Amino acid sequence: MILSLGFTYKKTWVGLENLDELNRNDQNWIYATWHNNILMDALLLKKQNLISLVSASTDGRIAARVLELMGNQTVSGSSSRDGTKALLTMIKHIKSGQKGAITPDGPRGPRYKLQEGIIYIAQKTGAAMVPIHIEATRQWIFEKSWDKHKLPKPFASVVISVGTPYRVPQKLSKEELEKVKIEFESKMLENVDHTIQIKDNIKGNR
Repeated sequence: MILSLGFTYKKTWVGLENLDELNRNDQNWIYATWHNNILMDALLLKKQNLISLVSASTDGRIAARVLELMGNQTVSGSSSRDGTKALLTMIKHIKSGQKGAITPDGPRGPRYKLQEGIIYIAQKTGAAMVPIHIEATRQWIFEKSWDKHKLPKPFASVVISVGTPYRVPQKLSKEELEKVKIEFESKMLENVDHTIQIKDNIKGNR
């Protein structure tokens, strides 16, 4: 059922020029998406040769299955389970040229609070961190989940917004690491607001 939903959506991509610039410069990247977008991403990021870090939770396993059916690969792990091994596997694949995808507030939250794993991977691989967020004009929101997980309803208009790439220096002091966390978390949240505005405009023009 979840797989078939993706084929019903009317999709609007925003910010693809950011990826075009990275491609022109032969620069690899890691998609950074909040955990409540994981099923949307799994449905919509098709055949991009992604290596995605997913949790061993129920929604993580579902997302992993969808990602793999859509032509991508997954690594299972989190800060609480097989985390180091998963990070090293991600680094290996991204260094080989695969694009990455991570939910930096997963698997347990807090919601919309960036954890350091993505920064570590970006440091070790030289890949840019790229915010991506998805909103739909009609969507289910699972209010009882910690992340308020979302899934677009059939035939919804869906906005996929790609934010500005963020490059991480190879060496960071403790203070610089904290600054990067704050700056990139802010960029991700700005992209959320931007996506919602575009979605609301589409909804309002109907």
